[in-house]
Amino acid sequence: AEGTAGPAALMVATYYCNALHASWWREKSKSGGQVVEQIIHLFDLARYLLGEPRTVYARQDNLFHRDVPGYTVEDVSCTTITFASGALASISATNNAIPGRWLARFDVVTRNLTAFFSDINRAVFVHTDRPGNPEETIDSNRDVFREEALDLIRAILEDRPTRTPLREGALSLDLVLAAEHSAREGREIVLSGSAGPVRDVAAR
Repeated sequence: AEGTAGPAALMVATYYCNALHASWWREKSKSGGQVVEQIIHLFDLARYLLGEPRTVYARQDNLFHRDVPGYTVEDVSCTTITFASGALASISATNNAIPGRWLARFDVVTRNLTAFFSDINRAVFVHTDRPGNPEETIDSNRDVFREEALDLIRAILEDRPTRTPLREGALSLDLVLAAEHSAREGREIVLSGSAGPVRDVAAR
């Protein structure tokens, strides 16, 4: 979009998988649950695209694995996030979709662009500010996980900060923990701001 997309106002994301994972992953007391351990990456992306969150409301349940011994994490979840700009994000996940497939998809709506990401490397950009709403296809085979690892290694070898400060990871962790808090208590949680953890407030 070359900087012409305008401000982002909406992100809708889903994460689908179907696996028992490791024994520690299935225990909420050890992994924190699917949202905390796995879906956090979509929450992190929402922060990157939409800014700092102000409120979060989540629902979670284990509907498909109650008969699996030791399976105490959620296997369905929906989270709605409101950001300081007024932008909104909806993030849904399940661990009972297609076995052997890991599907992370998200759509983003900005002032001048609607983007449909089928994964982190593939997307269709629709330029809604241009006559005929022309489409632009993004298709890459870039190994983003390798890039992350190389940046960390180079930061250590060159004694420099990583491209993304570690603090950003902590802020995204605050957000998923707030979602967990919301799901547990069944109410919206108001965040204290980008520099701090959840502020416990009464339900609205």
